[in-house]
Amino acid sequence: MASVLALPMPDVDRWGRWKEPPMRESPRWLRWLVAAGIAWSVVTLGISLVSDHSPRNLTLAISIEASGVYTLLLYLSRRAWLPFLARRPVAGATALGIFNAALVEALFLAVQTALGAERVAAHENLFVDWLLTMPWYAGMVWIFVRVQRRERYSAAAVLLWGAAYEAGADGIVGGLVAPAILGPAPAVAQHLVFLAGLAFWQFIPVYSSMVLAPAWVLEAADRGRVEAVVSGPARIEAGLRPFAWLAVFTVYLLAALVVVGLLNRG
Repeated sequence: MASVLALPMPDVDRWGRWKEPPMRESPRWLRWLVAAGIAWSVVTLGISLVSDHSPRNLTLAISIEASGVYTLLLYLSRRAWLPFLARRPVAGATALGIFNAALVEALFLAVQTALGAERVAAHENLFVDWLLTMPWYAGMVWIFVRVQRRERYSAAAVLLWGAAYEAGADGIVGGLVAPAILGPAPAVAQHLVFLAGLAFWQFIPVYSSMVLAPAWVLEAADRGRVEAVVSGPARIEAGLRPFAWLAVFTVYLLAALVVVGLLNRG
């Protein structure tokens, strides 16, 4: 009997339903990869500023780093807001991710306007910017929160997923697909090398508040419960689900860009 009592209690709630497992611990190699990637992004942003101190490069550097600092501030202040959102973890995590996406878009536009840069934000009008981008953010966050609720990716993996989603949305759709259809088309090989070698790592801080902060909410909801043992590796295919929404969003974005272009000409 004593040996049975020493075993971990089943991770079920009072209705007998299985509880969601806690966030997984990041493997050491994955933590080092993300840390090295973030360091690389800082170095490359510094190099770009030294080589070309243009308003555009300065806007990118300030906006990207400020996005990461904002996520850090969320973490440091988590005791003030996390318990409230954890009361309804899925709704709270989704709302937080979408709010942060809108805030990051506004941040990029504000810095761009202040420095007199061009073509950093999606549009120079914030309402139009949100009209072009928020459907993607809302759908991406909605899907990711529900995936994370089941898979419980580690913090490092969550950051990499965020960078992957940004690479798909801004790097592929915004950087290749839309220009190829609406013109002018970029050099594909050169763009892909830039995306994989530089931009991907700079995307980590940009999307961090949209994916990592919601993951904190889901994890906080499990505090005070008996911790579950996460069995088996997290499924990679589950993390790919937001890309299905990206395909739908691409059609919307192209149509919206055509309409905005026609309105601007008028």
